[in-house]
Amino acid sequence: MNEVNQYVRELEKVYLQHGNPTNAEGMSRYMKEQFPYYGIKTPERRALAAAFIAEHGLPEGEALKALCRACFESEYRELHYFVGDALNKRLKTLDVSFLDVFEDLIGQHSWWDSVDFLAPKLAGGLFLRFPDQIAPYTDRWIESDNFWYQRAAIIFQLGYKQKTDAQRLFKNVLRRADSKEFFVQKGAGWALREYSKTNPAGVKNFVQSHKLAALTTREALRLMDF
Repeated sequence: MNEVNQYVRELEKVYLQHGNPTNAEGMSRYMKEQFPYYGIKTPERRALAAAFIAEHGLPEGEALKALCRACFESEYRELHYFVGDALNKRLKTLDVSFLDVFEDLIGQHSWWDSVDFLAPKLAGGLFLRFPDQIAPYTDRWIESDNFWYQRAAIIFQLGYKQKTDAQRLFKNVLRRADSKEFFVQKGAGWALREYSKTNPAGVKNFVQSHKLAALTTREALRLMDF
């Protein structure tokens, strides 16, 4: 654990060195003052993460899980983003137990930007490799009282295209169709819109056959020609 803490401290030094207070103020304001930022914009942050990993390597196994959790213990948002920057291209090397980590992190410092890489990119990527885990996790998420987990259950198939389980997508959207939460309604519309690129007729029929929030319907049908 000491090595993981040292790793994070070194990463913090890099981000602090490259931070921009003016950017940080604007980024925090954009995120409704939810988190402090070092002020590193996405392209530079990703480049810094890649360079840091090239120099310091990346832990494996339990140490990597500990690193993910340690990054989310920080208050700074760039440290949270490091988990996605570091693992997006390494999903083939992760075992199924990382799903527990991603599940925990969805509920920490939750906002749309973190949930939207933890659920569809990280957890969603592992679900493609371990499809038998989809039901245990996402059934639990959609029934959670935490609307961020509800959103995660709806959007985890983003990018699945022909591999999308339409029945599960539609079921989860309907399960929370009465939600008043903006991020659930928006997430449902987003998931349906993405799937409409693969199955426009199926999405159109689903939306027209069920009572959904106006926001969800509008987002779902945005790409449709009538």
